[in-house]
Amino acid sequence: MKKLKILLVVFLFAAMLVGAAEAKNFPGDRAGWKSDYLYKRLDLTLDQYSLVYQAFLKYEFKVDDLKTKFAADKVGLQSAMDKEKEALFAELGKVFKADQKTKFDPLKDKVMKYRPKKRVVKQVEGTETEKKEEKKDVKKDEKKDVKKDEKKDVKKDEKKDVKKEEKKN
Repeated sequence: MKKLKILLVVFLFAAMLVGAAEAKNFPGDRAGWKSDYLYKRLDLTLDQYSLVYQAFLKYEFKVDDLKTKFAADKVGLQSAMDKEKEALFAELGKVFKADQKTKFDPLKDKVMKYRPKKRVVKQVEGTETEKKEEKKDVKKDEKKDVKKDEKKDVKKDEKKDVKKEEKKN
């Protein structure tokens, strides 16, 4: 019975870790990603950034509502999303300056599809890193040895040449 409880606790702990490791895709996150992207690309001021974030946040919440409303009707969903997208672009157009508008026009589609890159963290145990460092050290030592051997060979050849010349003289 005690083993069963321990097993159950371990299983629940593992399930919580897996659940926490999933990437979250909330409306605020999506609005932040897109606002950050535009902040970098268009050199937005902080006031502009906050207005852009609010516009994207409002848009993302509307999109979530539309997805639940039009769950079965994909055509209706697409047309409703297109209307919301046009309203978003109109709102963003009021926020941007003239030069920012010209930079934004080619970025429209890219911004709407933007997702941050997933970061892959490679887990390396201590022994593996030590092995890699040892391999690097071994390679460096081998290179040094090769260079030393080459220098020795060159010196030997020079000495032989000198001895041959002395015998000739």
